[in-house]
Amino acid sequence: MQIDLTIDADYEQLRIPAEALRNAAARAGVPEVTVGLCELALQELLTNLVDHAYGGNSSNQIGFHAQVGPAKIQMMTEDSGQAVNLDLEAVSMPDPFALQEGGYGMAIIKSLMDEVTCHRQNGKNIWVLVKHY
Repeated sequence: MQIDLTIDADYEQLRIPAEALRNAAARAGVPEVTVGLCELALQELLTNLVDHAYGGNSSNQIGFHAQVGPAKIQMMTEDSGQAVNLDLEAVSMPDPFALQEGGYGMAIIKSLMDEVTCHRQNGKNIWVLVKHY
């Protein structure tokens, strides 16, 4: 099953891709635990895009594409925000005793997904998240 959506980079619209993913996954018989992990990772990524790629400017848009297959879910986002300057290989969970605010998002996404990639193409950040089940 294929999902193709475009939403405004607005917190109130972040549930739209997650709901579409949940509906498609239910029709495809994806295990509930897998759907929950994908939803959490997607919500975290979308929030990061609003906050960091667009700096909270809700007049921008985020493209969401997903493929729900018989053995994996692949999700992709596109944004034309600030270029990502992040070494995904170096991302790890911060020390919980450091009492820092922020810095957990990418680590959470990486811990939930089997594959996480990001590249810049034609002025857009392209994030791809994959979960096998």
